[in-house]
Amino acid sequence: PTHPLPGRPMAMRCLALAAAATAAAAAPTGYDPEHPYEPFDTVGTVLSDILNDNANRHSHVISGFHFLEAGGVCECIENGYISSWYQYGSAMYLVESCSPNDGIVLRTGHLQDRHVEPLQAMMACDTLKLISYCLSQHASNASLAKWKGTCDDAHYTVPACNVDCSAAPP
Repeated sequence: PTHPLPGRPMAMRCLALAAAATAAAAAPTGYDPEHPYEPFDTVGTVLSDILNDNANRHSHVISGFHFLEAGGVCECIENGYISSWYQYGSAMYLVESCSPNDGIVLRTGHLQDRHVEPLQAMMACDTLKLISYCLSQHASNASLAKWKGTCDDAHYTVPACNVDCSAAPP
């Protein structure tokens, strides 16, 4: 049988094997359970921050009815349509709730297979388009700048999505 390092002293062979074992153990696995990350969860978090931002409070109360108190951004999203299962449907399929006090809760689990399910990819893309449009109509410019980075991050996880996140500013 041949030695992996013929002619080398035993210490060098042990050092080489230890280095190889350390490198193999330190190799990234692709998923870090200590730091889970889903871009559409970040979409919900950033959108909630934008809704809670005092610079956007002027657009929240446009009606005396409790269910319309979210005004501006939330009302726009709640009345929007996105691609759905073989039809256009209400964005409320993905929106659990939306209010300036509590933020927005998106059902991002409905988008988790967007990498392999074309209809989920269409829903995800239309969601980014709808939010970009609603923010361009009802949010401050500082909020739009914050949204662009988040939108870009999520956009690159959606196959064949043609959203222009930089088109959000009016």
